Amino acid sequence: MLELLEETAEKLSVSLEYDDLKKGEIDTHGGTFLLRGTRHILIHKHLTVAEKVDILTEILSPMCLETGARKIELAPELRKRLWPKGKPSSPSPETQDLPA
Repeated sequence: MLELLEETAEKLSVSLEYDDLKKGEIDTHGGTFLLRGTRHILIHKHLTVAEKVDILTEILSPMCLETGARKIELAPELRKRLWPKGKPSSPSPETQDLPA
């Protein structure tokens, strides 16, 4: 599942990095930010795979719900993870609208 989420971030043109976020005054599991027009996701590299999956799911779900001209294919198990209650007004179960 982690690999599918990482691939989805790449398809969304989101930079995904893992780093040590627990050193110094920083104490976070991860998050997202926009820098010079590019969206970035930064996740603490020492988290378990399950924790990384949870964080990526939380961050990517709203990104995938945005509409636009481009479409990407999402694996069925990934769609279920991103939208456990079903994606509203989906054009088809295999594709997801993205920002242009």
